[in-house]
Amino acid sequence: MIHKKTKDGKYTLRTATPADAEQMEVVQRICFPTLASHELLTKAHFANHIRVFPEGQFVITDCDKVIASSSTLRITFPKLDHTFMEVTDNLWITNSHIPNGEWLYQFDIGVLPAYRGQKLSTELYNTQQELVISLDMKGQILVGMTIGYARYKDQFSIETYCEKLKNNELTDPTITPQRKAGFEWVQPIYHYLDDPTAGNCSVLMVWPLDGISFQEYIE
Repeated sequence: MIHKKTKDGKYTLRTATPADAEQMEVVQRICFPTLASHELLTKAHFANHIRVFPEGQFVITDCDKVIASSSTLRITFPKLDHTFMEVTDNLWITNSHIPNGEWLYQFDIGVLPAYRGQKLSTELYNTQQELVISLDMKGQILVGMTIGYARYKDQFSIETYCEKLKNNELTDPTITPQRKAGFEWVQPIYHYLDDPTAGNCSVLMVWPLDGISFQEYIE
């Protein structure tokens, strides 16, 4: 289990416990105000993630306040056109988590608005990658929401937005930092979740260990 100080001792990054579940729900609702209610993670969901795969759930705290969290599960490499609800077993992960799965799949991450700009998400990515190495896995997968599309939805389609992101012609509050953190673009999933402001879209990205190729999974 992880328990370490970060940002010169200001905060603590650690493995989540059942006692964190209620605050993790608060972070979720603040970070994803436009996500469909049936796709929002609740206290009960977070508690079950901690029960099913305890070493894969993380929080960052400021004293006793949860200010950021991330949720993961282990899987085989997913089909490219999967959805959020499919990969999370309708948010519970009970039946979708594979204990010996070779890929770590991050399905949720959130940082409270007041704490953004401090690269706390990168701290969480790095900790997940340390977990990948310690568990001798092949790499990490995430599917980042195209949050920035809301600014451009009246100008062009979500397909065009994603193409411009891929070519670095635009920046996105979620996708751009994830790419800077070392995640490699695979492809958009245009019906990944239910959030019209994001074009119902997210981008599949991969961080593979050195020497591991993910191309075999997408060809």
